[in-house]
Amino acid sequence: MKLLILAALSIGLGFSQSDDCDTLDQCQEALQANRRSSLLHFRIGEIYFLQRNYQTAYNELRQSLNGDLQPRWTEVWAHVDLGKIFDVSGQRDRAINEYRQALKTKDNTRGALDEAAKYIVAPYKLN
Repeated sequence: MKLLILAALSIGLGFSQSDDCDTLDQCQEALQANRRSSLLHFRIGEIYFLQRNYQTAYNELRQSLNGDLQPRWTEVWAHVDLGKIFDVSGQRDRAINEYRQALKTKDNTRGALDEAAKYIVAPYKLN
């Protein structure tokens, strides 16, 4: 199940990288070799977000922002995803702050800025 979720995210967003991982276990194993990998922390954060484990997703996305910021799009999307976490947990002010941080990056990879702007106007809601 985790493999399918991550594969759908990678394909759907077009973010697949040559050093990407396919499962939570693979990501965590790869992280042992490169603790500063923003991409690996971002992927792990995505998995936990989809599992609705928001605290762990939050921690991983923050680690992504504190990492090597490679590839560059990890920064903007980490802020967007953090905003979503705050929205679903009823912390609208913090969500807006994250969406604004995303806008400051000026990186519209795969429509990140459009998404951030959309959620500033109306909160992110779970499907």
